[in-house]
Amino acid sequence: MQNIAISFAALVTASIVVWVGVRYCTKVIRRQINATVTTWIIFEIGVVMSLVTYFTSHNHSIVKAINNTSDGFVVTAVLATLLIKGRGKKITFSDNEKLCLKIAIASLVMWALTRTSWIGFAGFQVVMIVAYFPMFENLWRWEPGNPPEPADMWGITAMVSAIGVCIDITGTHHDYVAILYPLRACVLSIVVLVLIQRWKKKNSLHRIT
Repeated sequence: MQNIAISFAALVTASIVVWVGVRYCTKVIRRQINATVTTWIIFEIGVVMSLVTYFTSHNHSIVKAINNTSDGFVVTAVLATLLIKGRGKKITFSDNEKLCLKIAIASLVMWALTRTSWIGFAGFQVVMIVAYFPMFENLWRWEPGNPPEPADMWGITAMVSAIGVCIDITGTHHDYVAILYPLRACVLSIVVLVLIQRWKKKNSLHRIT
């Protein structure tokens, strides 16, 4: 009975993640947000590393890694949408974005050359943390207008990630590799939300003055 409940929760989680991804892509197409393509390029590197590393291990489960698997679909869809929307335009990177890309690529190369599980795991965590920094930079550079990232989407992402953590810790076998994925996503999504609220607060102060 517990396994059925966990599987159902995992299915609901995956459905919400995909729905969030579709809405995010729609907002990009309608130019309602100004997402940072660098973040999603690094996300793509990270999810590929994670999926390959996790599913080539001996102890893996599609249910336990549901956040990872559904994220892989969403990240690819968002990145493709951003590239299609910006076709014909030259992609430029800030110094911070270039550094983040170099760190992500270096982690990918080290993992590809060694194919060592712990290097793959550590490299993936580095990549997925670094991926948020171009987004943080984008949100920190406040200017009047709507935030470049949608608060509702990242709020749902934080909530779904928290559910993912609960799914992973309720099983009889604790897969700490799988648990770390939604836990990290939850914490970093909360940081994004804080920066979005900072943006909105600055907007309010700007209107007053």
